[in-house]
Amino acid sequence: MNAEECCKNNLNAIAASPAHVSGEGLTAHRLMRPVSILSLIVFRVIFGMTMTFWAFDYLRHDRVRELCAPGVFHFTYSGFSWVAPWPGNGMVFHFAGLLLAAIMIALGAMYRTATICFAVGFTHFFLIDRTNYQNHYYLIVLISWLMVILPAHRACSVDVLNGSVTKCETIPQWCLWLLQFHIALPYVFGGIAKIEADWLSGEPMRHMLGTQSWINMAAMHGWEIPVSRILTLGGLLFDLLIVPAMLYRRTRKPAFLIAVCFHVTNSLLFNIHIFPWMMIAATTVFLPSDWPARVAGVPQNPQPREHRDLTGRKPVFPVISRTAVLLIAVYCCFHLIWPFRRVLYEGNTGWTERGHYFSWRMMLRGKTTGVRYYLTDSATRETKPADIRGLLNSEQQQKFAKDPEMILDLAHEIASVHQNRTGASCEVRVLALSSLNGRKPQLLVDPEVNLAAEPAFAFNRRWIVPLHEPLRNEPWTVPLDEWERHADIPSLPFLNHQTQISANNE
Repeated sequence: MNAEECCKNNLNAIAASPAHVSGEGLTAHRLMRPVSILSLIVFRVIFGMTMTFWAFDYLRHDRVRELCAPGVFHFTYSGFSWVAPWPGNGMVFHFAGLLLAAIMIALGAMYRTATICFAVGFTHFFLIDRTNYQNHYYLIVLISWLMVILPAHRACSVDVLNGSVTKCETIPQWCLWLLQFHIALPYVFGGIAKIEADWLSGEPMRHMLGTQSWINMAAMHGWEIPVSRILTLGGLLFDLLIVPAMLYRRTRKPAFLIAVCFHVTNSLLFNIHIFPWMMIAATTVFLPSDWPARVAGVPQNPQPREHRDLTGRKPVFPVISRTAVLLIAVYCCFHLIWPFRRVLYEGNTGWTERGHYFSWRMMLRGKTTGVRYYLTDSATRETKPADIRGLLNSEQQQKFAKDPEMILDLAHEIASVHQNRTGASCEVRVLALSSLNGRKPQLLVDPEVNLAAEPAFAFNRRWIVPLHEPLRNEPWTVPLDEWERHADIPSLPFLNHQTQISANNE
């Protein structure tokens, strides 16, 4: 009997399940249930190709040098101030390495090494600057580390062809379940986050559509408000229902078609780069694990009860341990709880930004902010506006002012630069006027507070002014340079210069 016949006999063999199984044994049995590897292989290839295009696009448009320039100020995450760009042209080589690793992932070549290198490299890029935060980058970080442990190179890979790994037609069920869990996170929590007054009012969507040229034509025909309301309700229902619909067999096919249409529409309406296409590919993990063979019309053999190599001689995957099950459970519970930490903070999350990051809050705020920094020398008591444009790149200038924490970080940097230059300490105050989702602009931070003296880490931020402006029937359209005549600003002697920077954020 040759190896192929032995493999077929092994695939057709179905072992009888024991009549009585303990709870722990039943859990392990379900987690180790064999499923086709084909779905995971397709995801591996598309993920690798998508990230190859992403890295190439960053190199082609020289965004690497702009966003990751060494020796300049970066808004790092709490606890990760030690993460910095490589000196010189190091980040260009870094992205070249990411591109090569992504190609290797798609090909399944030196898969373990490639996935580790890509996960480390992408996480490093992600942590360099908070102004570059995007929810799909956070998702890529999670998936990159997950790919390290998934056996996505066990078929259709260079590693199989060169004999470095044993080919297998099945994987344990837990591999797909864990991947599905990660893909479900942005859908489910994105929907939950939309259950709030601002989103339901339709104003965030109306604000975002207002940046599109075609909506101006629609507005001339009175379509702007109906279109924004349809997209608002549709986005909410889609995010909340797409995962249950994909998990239910009878609604799976129409749900997937709706998902494709949804992401294609997002790609056409908004500039969100690779995210729609990556999510289309990612959503395929909710299809039957052998869907590629079904689409190709290739008949599939019954799956075995054990994962064996193609000769049927030895198990490929060891039974999952109790410790591993516990770690997976803790990991999943963390990601189910962490997005809700925003309830611990006072105020509107879209206004204070506290609890916004890593919570899958997508497209919930149209936020325009004007900001000006004032520096007071502690020795001479002279106050003058601080020129911050030399400290930031153009993209940082457009994004940082939405977040009071970033405003604080830059205040600390201004104070540090002044002390290094003059040897004297200083006080830093900020005039920041912000309009959230078409509201009348108001103070975002207290201009009388010396932010240079405020701690970098604190649970309470009393210097953030609470949001008190209500939503408007008609969004605020007064030009930014006229805001100071309309906003309620205390009479302070140093507030006598034009606003420097505006930030128009998601």
